[in-house]
Amino acid sequence: MKRPDKKIHTLKRRYSLISIACICVCLAVFSVIQYFYMDDIFLITKMNNMQDVADKISTLDISEKNTLATLADLESDHNLYIEIYSPKDTLIYTTRSNETAYDKTEDENTIELKPRIMRILSHRELEDGSYFETRQEYFATAEYLVYGMVYNTDSVIEIYSSRDVIRENAITASHALLVMSMFILVAILMVTAYYSTLFTNPIRQITKTTKKIAALDFTESCPRFRIKELNELSENINLLSSKLNNALDTLKSENRQLESDIQFERKLEKKRRSFIANVSHELKTPISIIQGYAEGLKYGIGCENKAEYCDIIIEESQKMNNLVVRIMEYMQYGSGIYEAKMSDFNIAEFLEECLVSNELLISKAKATIAFDVDCNLIGHGDRGLLRHVFINYLTNALSHLDFERKIIVSVCEKDDIYRVTVFNTGKPIPGSDINNIWQSFYRADKAHSRNEGRFGLGLSIVATLQDLHGRKYGVQNKENGVEFWFDITKSKQ
Repeated sequence: MKRPDKKIHTLKRRYSLISIACICVCLAVFSVIQYFYMDDIFLITKMNNMQDVADKISTLDISEKNTLATLADLESDHNLYIEIYSPKDTLIYTTRSNETAYDKTEDENTIELKPRIMRILSHRELEDGSYFETRQEYFATAEYLVYGMVYNTDSVIEIYSSRDVIRENAITASHALLVMSMFILVAILMVTAYYSTLFTNPIRQITKTTKKIAALDFTESCPRFRIKELNELSENINLLSSKLNNALDTLKSENRQLESDIQFERKLEKKRRSFIANVSHELKTPISIIQGYAEGLKYGIGCENKAEYCDIIIEESQKMNNLVVRIMEYMQYGSGIYEAKMSDFNIAEFLEECLVSNELLISKAKATIAFDVDCNLIGHGDRGLLRHVFINYLTNALSHLDFERKIIVSVCEKDDIYRVTVFNTGKPIPGSDINNIWQSFYRADKAHSRNEGRFGLGLSIVATLQDLHGRKYGVQNKENGVEFWFDITKSKQ
């Protein structure tokens, strides 16, 4: 059976409830003490007060004139009645403001003071010989607390305080304390609410920020607080948010790189499969031809043409050899292992050397070469690789010559590169083929290329070699022919 969830309270509410409960308990305890013990507290306080007043009186000389004024002040200040008896138990002083309460005789020179006539309700004697009594006047209900003390060997001081006044003071004090307690309670509640808000508002801000962090939103940070513990918590959360944000950015970057690598690997795998299929297709034809003519020789078919059969087998073998060489070049340059050997060289001299080495092909194709190159241009790159690029362009131009059978080699300057162009007169490249000619084994005119022993790897090798140099290449149809171009980096010398 699933246990019910406990009710969840907010920190502010719990803090307020605890504070109110503590205050109510304190008020309840205070009220109980006040109700049951306030009279006793006031009584004890009054008894101590009466003892102090008696001690002060015992130090006075009653015969001095200013003593009477001092006694009157004590009575007025402490709301007491004082009686002093001589050694012969004669009343020598009583409270003048209440002397009508006494029996007295009066002549021209003497006033005889009479003590009050009271019944004793209780008597408690102290260790030092002084005593406390509760007395009540005859023919009245008023009660008095009386403190008596002997001083100067046989003189007596008796101090009276009305029990009714003590009770009234206790009740008045209780009421006043109750009202004050209510005001204090309200004030404490207001202060509690204020400080609980000061404490819970930062927690709400931290909660808001941590919710955003949980949602992977690191745009908001916790503010600084005046409370040390909350400020440390805020700084730690900001530090955690920053580290999580950096880790997430790193993870996203690595994921993007991984996705890119996966896409690249897929494309590479696709290219490998296509390459293998194309190689198999290209090798299939010469192998079939060689096999056919070899079997003819074996079984004596066309014995009168043995020399021709042998020539065909040799020719197809050479084509296979050329294909294997081209494939090895393509694989070598496209493997990413080959490191280009960069150096400075004179572009005009470089191009002239390439043309001279191919004079036989140029002559056989009956081509006219126009050479327009400044002899002061210095390029930077792998001379051997760039030779392959230019010769591939040249042989491609010779294969597609037409009309005037003219080839123009030129170089122009563009920013930090030199652009080498090879133009040949002839038919333009169809729009459906112009974007595919850089792919391996792609041939626009398959029959014509097959007869010339070309396999569609030359331009793909050009693309690979230019990628090794980090430079561009391209082709565009002109009005009466086709122009291929590739870029060479300028020398910094």
